[in-house]
Amino acid sequence: MKNLRLVSTIAVFLSIILLPYWIYLPLTFIAIVLFPVYWEGIVFGFLIDTLYGGGVEMFPGLFSSFSFISFILLIIVVPIKERIRIHV
Repeated sequence: MKNLRLVSTIAVFLSIILLPYWIYLPLTFIAIVLFPVYWEGIVFGFLIDTLYGGGVEMFPGLFSSFSFISFILLIIVVPIKERIRIHV
């Protein structure tokens, strides 16, 4: 699982650098949902804001919007994943 997480982190990073937003945003969302506590999503949100600018000015000057959205998504998804996880 660690190797899969590392490979997916590299894939998401390269997609942010090389591919359009309609590919890397769903990949980041899928990684946040798929892996437990995917903190890299917040870092990638900051990278997206740094590289491409904050297209959405939700909170100007306070913090980057994609990082904030990734953080909120992570807070929402972690408890949901714990509740629906199949215990074997």
